[in-house]
Amino acid sequence: MSVWRFRLSKRLSWPRENCAAIAERIRRVEQRPSIHAPVFQLSDILALVIISVGLILIVGLAFDGLSVQRARALPRAVYFVGDWLSYFGKSQWELVPAGVVVLVLISGRWKIVPPLVRAAWAEIGALAAYIFLAIAGSGIIVNIVKQFIGRGRPPTFDEYGALVLRPFEFAYSFQSFPSGHATTAGALIALGFLVVPRWRLGLLLLGLVIAGSRVVVAAHYPSDILAGLIFGYAFSLWLAGRFAAAGWGFARGSTGSITARTAAIRISFGSPARVAILFAGLLDALVGRRIWIAALKSIGDGSYDDARSRRHRPDEQ
Repeated sequence: MSVWRFRLSKRLSWPRENCAAIAERIRRVEQRPSIHAPVFQLSDILALVIISVGLILIVGLAFDGLSVQRARALPRAVYFVGDWLSYFGKSQWELVPAGVVVLVLISGRWKIVPPLVRAAWAEIGALAAYIFLAIAGSGIIVNIVKQFIGRGRPPTFDEYGALVLRPFEFAYSFQSFPSGHATTAGALIALGFLVVPRWRLGLLLLGLVIAGSRVVVAAHYPSDILAGLIFGYAFSLWLAGRFAAAGWGFARGSTGSITARTAAIRISFGSPARVAILFAGLLDALVGRRIWIAALKSIGDGSYDDARSRRHRPDEQ
């Protein structure tokens, strides 16, 4: 029994060590002098709010009432397609995979893994944490704001019109503004532009289709959709800036632009042998002993040997 307790205590110490290492890295980075202004300064926030409010009012006055009539006139088949697309706008599709990745990676014993493998999984873990916090953070804020506003959803249009407000009603029928699905879609669009630029057009179209499906199924007005898209995108951009300031997952360029840290990921996916060693390192970290790395070293090109890993290790800045 004492042996099992010892092993359990050692395994439980790995997440603590990993969290302490992350905190120490953030502390070191934050102590460095920064040459960049915050992603959103006060003037930027005021301009964003003014422009967003203006656009939302224009869209609301021009299209909210019309959208209810058009949605009711759509064929039943179109409604079913919209309902199917709307299902994929639920945040669980991003939160569950991202959360699982973070929990798995934080549970490993990474000090036994070659530096380049460790750096690649650190980048993957940081981006997974970003996705989780961007979706969860924006979603929580929107769900709180909904209660303060209490706007009626389209099914209440005939009785109350499009502008009825019932703050703190705490009923689904009065939780229309902003749209939670559209907020998630806005975060996905930001993800495309910041993390996977090759997919940005696809994620942009996906986000817009998912957001628009909420109007098709008469769950939201167009102004709700626009507000959710703007907030989800802006929150995700702000969060990426906070990650960059902590030196975790993102970096600021010379012009202040935000880019994802993926150097080690790109190197690790450079060949099938490196991919195999990357996942062998994950297994070794989770087990707590070098097993698969040693077994697969013969198929690699030598870049994951300890000495060469240190020479070719991506700059952590």
